[in-house]
Amino acid sequence: MRWFWGKRLPHLRVWETSFVVALLYRLALAYLFFGLSRGLFYLFNYAHFADMRLEQVVRAWSGGLRFDTAGVLYLNLLFLVLSIVPLPMRRWRGYQRWVAWSYYLPNALGWMAGLADCVYYPNTLRRTTAVVFSEFSNEGAGFFLHLMAEYWYITLLAVLGIGLMVVLYQRVRPTYFVGGRLRWFLYYPLQLSFTLAFATFAAWGLRGGSFAKSWRPLGMSYANVSVDKIEHRALVLNTPYCIIRTLGKRELPEKHFFASEEEAAHYFQPVHRLAQDSTAHFGALRGRNVVVIIIESFARQYVGTLNRHIEGYKGYTPCFDSLAAEGYLFQNAFANGRKSIDAMPSVLASIPPLHGHFVTSHYSGNRILGLGAALSALGYTTTFFHGAPNGSMGFDAFVKQAGYTHYFGKDEYANDADFDGVWGIWDEPFLQRMVAELSTLPQPFLGTVFTLSSHDPFQIPRAYEGVFPDEGEPLVRCIGYTDHALGKFFQAAARQPWFEKTLFVITADHANGRLRPEYRTPVMGFATPMLLYAPGSDLRGRDETTTVQQADVLPTVLSLLGYSDPFVAFGSNMFSRRDPHFAITDYDGMYQLMEGGYVLHHDGERPVALFDYQHDNFLDHNLLDSAPQRAAILTRRLESLLQSYNQRMRENRLR
Repeated sequence: MRWFWGKRLPHLRVWETSFVVALLYRLALAYLFFGLSRGLFYLFNYAHFADMRLEQVVRAWSGGLRFDTAGVLYLNLLFLVLSIVPLPMRRWRGYQRWVAWSYYLPNALGWMAGLADCVYYPNTLRRTTAVVFSEFSNEGAGFFLHLMAEYWYITLLAVLGIGLMVVLYQRVRPTYFVGGRLRWFLYYPLQLSFTLAFATFAAWGLRGGSFAKSWRPLGMSYANVSVDKIEHRALVLNTPYCIIRTLGKRELPEKHFFASEEEAAHYFQPVHRLAQDSTAHFGALRGRNVVVIIIESFARQYVGTLNRHIEGYKGYTPCFDSLAAEGYLFQNAFANGRKSIDAMPSVLASIPPLHGHFVTSHYSGNRILGLGAALSALGYTTTFFHGAPNGSMGFDAFVKQAGYTHYFGKDEYANDADFDGVWGIWDEPFLQRMVAELSTLPQPFLGTVFTLSSHDPFQIPRAYEGVFPDEGEPLVRCIGYTDHALGKFFQAAARQPWFEKTLFVITADHANGRLRPEYRTPVMGFATPMLLYAPGSDLRGRDETTTVQQADVLPTVLSLLGYSDPFVAFGSNMFSRRDPHFAITDYDGMYQLMEGGYVLHHDGERPVALFDYQHDNFLDHNLLDSAPQRAAILTRRLESLLQSYNQRMRENRLR
């Protein structure tokens, strides 16, 4: 194996070894400098992390290895390609110089970026992102020379570190045919094996250490999992990764539709003071447990009781329909987004996706008031349930940011006999387990579940094949199965002592499917159920006029529980007689504001269309000019919301 490990050349003070060992050594060297950068960042900013226990620091550092892996791979992608591709010229000295520079330049820049954050972090309290390039785009060279002189110790560390990096890099020399002993018929199969191994490692590392289908590529919000407080997540992240990950993502622009926040607040007030609201329901359910059920792809078009106006309609949700008769159902309810990743911030923190996904944006580290945090302040035990492998879609990261204390996923379920083979645990057994787990919690509690069976590839357990209608659209039978699982959940819950003391909120993550043409429109493509069910209470009825949205869940639940502290939300209390009632979505880059049966289309600068969507379902007749008063009211509302949203997001004022 000497051809693999190589030998030391004392006269050159280098170790001559195979290209594989040399490559691993140089990648390890890159990891070393990421670690040094994090260590210096911690020391320079110790005051911001002084409240962390040793165990918390170790956990943050361990979590940081995932981000260091992604950072190392991003910076060294060209170096890896040049090192691995089996070209004869790899043995040429000139080629090796190019390989060396493909290593020096990116890693030196990464080292300098990490050091810069050692002193820049106190100004922003977040890791630097690509926004820095626009922030300082108008500064001249003199400005940066001034900074280098003012922070001379950082400049010195940068120079010394780069010098050390070059010296250590050159201590190893790769060879490809050591002593001519490795023949071609062995060399090329080995070369192919090494190439595939490094490619697999790169794919694994950039996905955050998993190949699971349910995992998204690693995002900055995943750092939340490794810390107990969101303000500590900077110790998990690294600056090169944050900059690269946010390249091409625009900073939210400042909007100036109104001269001041006070003027904008006449049309929408994001700061809620529920105790001052004019509603008979404030505090009506004070002290009750809360269970929020977010059902995957549970579009309004499948719900029988929400489509009674369609002649001959056949519903697919008998269990939900029976619950709706006992609770408070909103006919005109909408999701704020079209993806599961958008539902979590919308439902649990009243943050709609107005400029892309919040959890993958520049602003994912902003301090928010999530439902978990608000109810924890009232003494609630908080648990989030999701049957997918822990880490799926970054849910565990976001719910921690939203203030949930406990997470119950596939790992905690610990029974692969109920695994669907793709996403996670089938809805029926998982919801039954949820009932059992809730029954062990001290009251009052907050339990939130995100179901998963009504999702591509649209499978159901074999025992239920042929039980639920298909209608030529496989999602329909999945909706039938999940509705059945929901019914079983409530049958089991009704036998628990906490049932009569609980508020249930049932909605969907987003709409899906193309079963009926009425729901293939820009407005109705967001239509979902919204049901509040409080057994034994007076909260019963059916509202067929008020427009509600996912972002209304947080202020509504807090109002029913009598929450009195002010907080920021981009929705309204559904029962408020004072607040406006609307739903806002982003439809292919066009903002939609639904209110009072009308929908306004706005391009971010000006209104472009107004439709009476309840009577003009396919949006054929633009009323922008013929209904100027209605257009003006909706325009002012939407522009107020956009201005407040952008400003608060930019300034980290979300709570």
